[in-house]
Amino acid sequence: MITGAAALGWRLARHALDPVADGDAADVVRRVVAVRGWPAETADLAVRVRQAEPRPGGLEHALATGDLIRSCAFRGGSYVFTLEDAASLLAARTATRVWETARYQQQGQFVVDDWERLREAVRDALAAGPTTRAELGAHLAGIPALRHLADAASRGTGSDALLKPLHWWGVLCFGPTRDGQSTFRLLEGDPGWPGPLDVDDAGRRACLRYLEAYGPATTSHLAYWLSDGLSVPRRRLDGWLADLGAAVTTVDVDGAAMLARAADVDELSAAEPSDSVVLLPAFDPWLLGPGTADPRIVGAARRSLVSNGARTVVWRGAVAGTWRRGRGEVAVSWFAEAGSAPVARLEAQVERLAALLGEESRLTLEVV
Repeated sequence: MITGAAALGWRLARHALDPVADGDAADVVRRVVAVRGWPAETADLAVRVRQAEPRPGGLEHALATGDLIRSCAFRGGSYVFTLEDAASLLAARTATRVWETARYQQQGQFVVDDWERLREAVRDALAAGPTTRAELGAHLAGIPALRHLADAASRGTGSDALLKPLHWWGVLCFGPTRDGQSTFRLLEGDPGWPGPLDVDDAGRRACLRYLEAYGPATTSHLAYWLSDGLSVPRRRLDGWLADLGAAVTTVDVDGAAMLARAADVDELSAAEPSDSVVLLPAFDPWLLGPGTADPRIVGAARRSLVSNGARTVVWRGAVAGTWRRGRGEVAVSWFAEAGSAPVARLEAQVERLAALLGEESRLTLEVV
C-alpha cells in the first residue's frame, strides 16, 4: 500500500516543487503538462517557483523561440504547453466536433461551409507574422465570401467560437502580446509541431501524461481533466483507458484503488512524504490538475476560496493557507484546521518569493 502522504511527496517531486528543478521554462511546463497562460505574470511565477535558478522572462523567451506555445484549451482558456503535449490535448479537444453543431455555429456567427475558406484566409493573414484580432478582421473584410465574419474576428464578439477550432486543429496559436493586444501566429509549418494527430492516439497519450504528472489518480480525476476540461465524452475517455492495457495499473493509496502508470509503480512504492512548504500563485497547476474538488489537496470548506483565485500556501502537498502581498510584507492566512504553522519554513519561502519578485518582504502570519 502507498500512503497518501507519500503519493503527494512523489507528485511534489514530479512538479519540481520539492525539490525545485535545474531545468528551463520548457522543462518545468513539460513536468506539469499545462500552465494557465493568463495573466502572464501569474504563469511566469508558476514556472519560476519550480526552478533552482529562475530566469526572469524565461517563460516569455520560451514562447518567443517556439519551445512552448500558448493556445486555447481547458474550459476555453489559454494555456501554455510544450508542442508535443499541445498536439495531444488539442487533438483530444476535437473529439466532440462541437463546431458542427448549430448552437456553436450561432455563437461564432458562421456556417460549416465557411471553414475551409476561413482556414485559408487565416493562413494568408498570418503568413507574414503575428496578427492582432483587428488586423485579422480587416483581412477577412477584404474577402467577399468571408466579410460576414470580419466583425466577429476583429471585435471579439463570437471570435472565440470562431477561432478556437483553428487552435484545436493546430492552424494557429497565440503570438506575442503587442501594445497590450493579443496576437495570433501560424502554428502549421512550425518545425517542432507534430501536426494533426489521430484523436484516439492523442487521447491515450493525454491519459498517460496526466498520470505521469498527477498520479496516482482516479477515473474521476481524469474525467475532470479531459471530460470537464476538454469536453471529451466520458465513454471515449473510458475507451482510451481500456486501450492502454498494462501501461496503466491500479495501486492502493490509503486503502483506495487509484490509477498509475505501470512505469511509475516502483518510484511510488519507494516515495516518502514531503514536509515542504511552498507559496504558489493563483490557478497553479498543482491545483488545476486534480481540481479543487479533491479533498486531499483542498479542504471542502476552502474550495470556493481557491477556485476563485486565491494564492495558496501548500504544506505537505495540501492547501494550508493563502497569501497576499502588501507593502514590504507577505501576509499569510493560515488555516486553523491545518495545525501549527511551520513558521521557519514559511519565512524561508517568503524570502525566496521576495527574491523572485525583486522586492524586500517579511512574513506576517494570522490564523483563520
